[in-house]
Amino acid sequence: MNDRAEPQPAAELPEAVVETHRRFPVIWLIPLVALAAAVWLAVVTIRAQGPVISVRFENAEGIEAGTTKVKYKNVDVGVVENVRLLPDLSGVVLRAAMSRDAAPHLRQGTRFWVVKPRLSAGGVSGLGTLVSGAYVEMDPGSGNTQRDFVGLETPPVVRANVAGSEYVLTAERLGSLTPGSPVSYRGLVAGEVLGYELAGDQRSVDIYVFVREPYNRLVRNDTRFWNASGVDLAIGAEGVNVAIDSVQAILTGGVSFDTPLVAMDRPPAPAGTTFPLFKSQASISEAMYTEKVPYLMYFDGSVRGLAAGAPVEFRGLKVGTVEDVSLVFDPETVSVRVPVIAQVEPQRIAVTGEVEPMAPYDVMDKLVARGLRAQLKPGNLLTGQLVVALDLYSDRPPAELKRGGRYPELPTVPSDLETITRSLTDLFAKIGELPLEPLVADARSAVQAMEKLMTSTDFQRSATSLRQAADAAKAALVQMETTLGTFESMVGQDSALRYDLAGTLADMRDAARSLRVFTDYLDRHPEALLRGKPEAER
Repeated sequence: MNDRAEPQPAAELPEAVVETHRRFPVIWLIPLVALAAAVWLAVVTIRAQGPVISVRFENAEGIEAGTTKVKYKNVDVGVVENVRLLPDLSGVVLRAAMSRDAAPHLRQGTRFWVVKPRLSAGGVSGLGTLVSGAYVEMDPGSGNTQRDFVGLETPPVVRANVAGSEYVLTAERLGSLTPGSPVSYRGLVAGEVLGYELAGDQRSVDIYVFVREPYNRLVRNDTRFWNASGVDLAIGAEGVNVAIDSVQAILTGGVSFDTPLVAMDRPPAPAGTTFPLFKSQASISEAMYTEKVPYLMYFDGSVRGLAAGAPVEFRGLKVGTVEDVSLVFDPETVSVRVPVIAQVEPQRIAVTGEVEPMAPYDVMDKLVARGLRAQLKPGNLLTGQLVVALDLYSDRPPAELKRGGRYPELPTVPSDLETITRSLTDLFAKIGELPLEPLVADARSAVQAMEKLMTSTDFQRSATSLRQAADAAKAALVQMETTLGTFESMVGQDSALRYDLAGTLADMRDAARSLRVFTDYLDRHPEALLRGKPEAER
């Protein structure tokens, strides 16, 4: 027997089971959070950023990349990122990053300009940039979306958000008007001049003006605009006229306008309406007379002081204007004449009564037949300017309106000065025809005879006798006064005899005094016996 024990099977050991748990490392949270924050910031930044635009200028004065701001109403709406030259070197281009809020306003018509210290017609602007530096100002437009713009070299006169209307004024000359010059209504500033350009006809200037509300409601189709620049000084036949609008208009020029009361019930003129710009307020009334009839007049005398623009008057009232004064030589008659062309305005002459309308030349025919003549007269003594005066002269020979030439010819009469000159010339000519030498010889003979008479013995004896008679009369008068004194003691105070003697004595006294005066005068002027007493000593 085998007593070795059989080996017993070993007990099964438990098998370990390893379970794996996957956990996210906490340390990885930090980069993930940073990444998420970066993405969020990028999205926010991208959403907050607006578009990038380009603005073209002639130069980049005062602009610094990364520093210069783009502003609207003094609020930052962008920043200039870089500045570069154009390939043809004709200017510079600014690239500016705009804010999201500004994006909807970047449209056609949006304007950009550099704000810096400027001196213009409107005054001094941009002084604040002396401290803060220059910046780019934006004025929003209203067109389609746009990203490329051309900047303004000067600030606009009127911003886009200002209510009002633009109009066009046409003038022969610009004068002293500049962008920013005021447009006034009865002394109140109602707008500004925007700009100007040469008109399409190349002979006039178109001036663009802006009239703000509510003044634009006063502009009608009958409104009159005139140049109110500076001091309007006019020297003419009527004297010196001075018109001054405002101090600003004197310095920078200006435009004024007014509307007749009769036109106030009509609707306002639409924006863009064209108006004529008159030279002055006084010239507006002249423009009312649109009908002008030319006439020709010949003057033989001097026309010094007569020039184009001088008035043509009928009994002191203006009825036309002188257009041209020239000099014409006629070789056949070897004479020089002065033709004067004048425009007569028949609208200035009212026709009374119910009559058929008459042509201007027919009216002038009748007036010339009644004695109408043209004459040169002084219009102003200070300036020496002449005017053409029309008047009726009934004592003149008959004449008629000559219509054979280019212009109807009005008959003329010499001026008053010319008539006086001719009269004096005729008088001197007649004096020159007198036989002066025989007359002078006769006068010399008469004077010699007078001197001989005054120095003769008979004349001296006569003068002595007259003097002795005067002395005797004086002695007799003294004797009579003595006798009268004796007689007064013999008669009463109130007797008639006494009064008669007193009267006789007074008459004798006057006679003796006159005789004495006469003899004394003859002593001084013995020639009075022949020529008599001069008129001045009578």
